[in-house]
Amino acid sequence: MTSDAAPPPSRAVGGMPALFLAFGTAGLLVAATALVPSLAHLTPWHPGEPVPVWRALAPQATARVTEDASGELVRAPETPEPTAAPVAPVPLPSDAAVPTTQRPPGVPTALADPGFRGMDAFYRALARAEAGQGLARASQWGDSTIAADGITGTVRSRLQARFGNGGPGYLSAGLDPQWSMRLDVAVSRKGEWATQSLLNGGGNARYGFGGIVSTAAPEATVSFYAPKQDDGTRLKLHRLEVWYQTGPERGTWWAATSGRGAGGGSAASTGTSDRFHVVERPDGYTSASIGAGAEGAATFYGVVMETAGPGVVWDALGVVGVGTGSFSQTGRRHIAGQVAQRKLDLTVLMIGGNELGLPSLLRGEADEYAILYARTLAKLRAGAPEAGCLVVTPLDQGTRSGGTARSKPGLAAAIAAQRQVAADWGCAFWDAQAAMGGPDSIVRWAAMKPPLGWSDLLHLSEKGQDIVGQLLADAIEAGYDAWTRQGGTTRPTPAAPAAPAEADPADPAEAGEPG
Repeated sequence: MTSDAAPPPSRAVGGMPALFLAFGTAGLLVAATALVPSLAHLTPWHPGEPVPVWRALAPQATARVTEDASGELVRAPETPEPTAAPVAPVPLPSDAAVPTTQRPPGVPTALADPGFRGMDAFYRALARAEAGQGLARASQWGDSTIAADGITGTVRSRLQARFGNGGPGYLSAGLDPQWSMRLDVAVSRKGEWATQSLLNGGGNARYGFGGIVSTAAPEATVSFYAPKQDDGTRLKLHRLEVWYQTGPERGTWWAATSGRGAGGGSAASTGTSDRFHVVERPDGYTSASIGAGAEGAATFYGVVMETAGPGVVWDALGVVGVGTGSFSQTGRRHIAGQVAQRKLDLTVLMIGGNELGLPSLLRGEADEYAILYARTLAKLRAGAPEAGCLVVTPLDQGTRSGGTARSKPGLAAAIAAQRQVAADWGCAFWDAQAAMGGPDSIVRWAAMKPPLGWSDLLHLSEKGQDIVGQLLADAIEAGYDAWTRQGGTTRPTPAAPAAPAEADPADPAEAGEPG
């Protein structure tokens, strides 16, 4: 059904992004830069930049476009932003392992993880992989920062180089530049696909593991090609999982590995439910394809592609534009079932950059946002309560006011809220803003030659993302080495991170979900 020859990657960073959002004249100008070659030099997005979030595209404008808690776009008044009350930094615990490698202008930043409570489960999985046994699985949820796969791609490469390559892991069936991308995996899509995400809704509270659900029209297909190795050959994989949905008016689905049939059947049922099809290929495969038969549509969440181990798998689960409110779109029992199927050793959450305009954060108040953040973390952790957990803050983001560029005033309170949730729940914590150099670091990074951050003061260049990814990988490896020196697998297992909070009464999918 498929060929193992890889097509041109459809998710290359250098490609034009699939969506532009603008208002009034700015919208017409942005559209023209994408469609008229002579205006290409005016485009607000350039090769190497991450997937854009829904933001104002003219950084010098006095009025700003931001997202409210529900993800709706709002135009802020043309007045300077209020200054949030400063939040005092919290000192790292005495047993924090500060990395020694210098990566200027970044700052070596340790994980805050007293007693290794948040990372112990993942460190034990890394120890098993280092001993040649099994896979260590981590999944990182986030917004456009993760959707671009720059930071996660670097962490993945670093850990796989040391502990073994476990494969690309979970890949959304909706993997294209409109929603997210993977820098290590080539993708080929054919036919018509309809995709819903956590950002825009429409998925009936079922968005799958990565927050994206896609329905293939009859005979539509998508193929994924394993990462290339240093010698130019593709990594040989041994396990394929197809995550799909059954329901009324569904047709048939099929899967293949390296052109060989790997299962399929009817997706029709009276009620909607989630299904997982697992294929083991001891002889290995280098590509996987899924699609709908000729009889009707088929709905997929994604695929899992892994080696037999040993090694590390680091999933990148980014959706452009999302915040804590976006995760209320997905059903609690649905996402718990998806997470349980993944058998995680570590849950990583890095969101918040799209919510810095919330009034409570602008006032410097962390408590209200901490509740929203905790609810999101609870949903993602409910399916893997014994897994480790790691909270990563947003990157430094800037704003211009009165000709002065500085960090957004709501960022300090957001970081304080996330730090507090991590401490309350026993999760490890990593301050990405501190790793960039603290407040106003995005301004300094954007002014460098060549720039490490873009003029929107929101996103990092490809090189900037790599530096942050290296700093996070440094922190994880330093923590693992300290854990090993202090007993490693002989250490008593710490108490599991705190149990998820009670169900959010506003959850739209609590009723009618399968148990």
